[in-house]
Amino acid sequence: MSAPGCVYVPAGSRIATFAKTLAGLWRLGPLLDSPQSQAVGFGWHEEASQLRAQVDEGRLAGAVVFADRPGPEGAGIPSRGWVSGVASFGPGLRVNGRFCLLDGTPAVRSSLGAHAVRDGRWMVVGADPESSWGTLGDFWVLPALADFLIEVLDRPLVMLPPLGWVRYDDLPGTAYHQVSGRDKGDKRVRRRIETVTKTFAEHGSPINLALASRALVEGEEVGIEEVWPESIEAVGEGIEAGALEPVCHGYLHLNTEAWARGEVNPREFKDVDAVEAGRRIDVSMAWFERTLGVSPPTFVAPTWAYSAGLIEALAERELPAWLPPRPGPLLDGPNGRETISSGMDGLFRLDYGPFRALAMAGLPPSVVVHGGLFDMRAPLLRSPREAVTTARLVLKRDLFRFPWVPGVRWVGAERLLERLRGHDQVEVHGDEVSNPAGFEVVVRGPVAR
Repeated sequence: MSAPGCVYVPAGSRIATFAKTLAGLWRLGPLLDSPQSQAVGFGWHEEASQLRAQVDEGRLAGAVVFADRPGPEGAGIPSRGWVSGVASFGPGLRVNGRFCLLDGTPAVRSSLGAHAVRDGRWMVVGADPESSWGTLGDFWVLPALADFLIEVLDRPLVMLPPLGWVRYDDLPGTAYHQVSGRDKGDKRVRRRIETVTKTFAEHGSPINLALASRALVEGEEVGIEEVWPESIEAVGEGIEAGALEPVCHGYLHLNTEAWARGEVNPREFKDVDAVEAGRRIDVSMAWFERTLGVSPPTFVAPTWAYSAGLIEALAERELPAWLPPRPGPLLDGPNGRETISSGMDGLFRLDYGPFRALAMAGLPPSVVVHGGLFDMRAPLLRSPREAVTTARLVLKRDLFRFPWVPGVRWVGAERLLERLRGHDQVEVHGDEVSNPAGFEVVVRGPVAR
């Protein structure tokens, strides 16, 4: 028997996908199709009047409404406006962006003003959690909602422990790098792999390494080890040390049809059918077994471009894929879904605290890099105002800093998938938590964590 639901969303509301995401993360049961006195309503600003009346009449225990655009007071929503800048929510918790600030009694406050306001069991949040999903700027939304639900609902929230995972894509290089002139020399890449292995081994956390299996020599396809032999040797050493977990990253990481037309495009699987996708997967998996002695437990498509044929081929081989971030269950059938965009929108300087805040709220941050710096970091450092941050990152790049964010346990992709599958089996009935998978969970209620 499934656990009863305790989240209501008005019919047709565009907040439904986000509400389902929270219900899965916190084991709140299926969404309700009608109000109940022991449930919390979620809605968008146009549903505010309806939800407020249901709270006032006792048909809902409480409600949360999202409003992220400027407007006057009305229908239970306070006046609000946009402010751009750096919002500080505490030490290490500064983020950059444009924020919707509200008038009223703050439920969440930063240095810029109130981002969410409370009126008893009514809360208005100045954010669009679906459009900002995968960014860091609105990291505060999940902790604020957790606090509200713990207070209003007569049941605990059951979360994943504070986990995260890290993946380094495209080492030691790809055919796309080769034909676009962006490939690096073998000795230089080997040193990077050795440094990454040493860092994560010392930290006691594995890093996932996404590799393609083939490269080009004079236009001909060859095993990637023929171009980067020392680097592949270092990858094998890192796997043996337990610091690297391989992820299959395709075949060439190059769209060969586009290349034949003179175009350089990394989206290798964008248009391939199931037969061709399967062939490339089989060749790549055989290469891993032959060259590194391992079979990668997960797959990620170059640039996250998945054709229907690729999804079909992966399913036939029971090889789970990592899909790009978007609201919804973190398990999409057999596949996992990443949670953070690699652009790190909202990141401010070296403030990595939002990763911890998300992990503590039960959302495992997925940190994907293509180098020592976070993607899109370099353009942000060109301003003279960022000279100190630039100097610090010259001494130690992001990749060798953020794993020391306190309170987050970084795990491999395979382990995280196991935890997600187990978490999907957890049910809550009143104060009773059933955890058939036997994995550790975090139970948050009014008294204890």
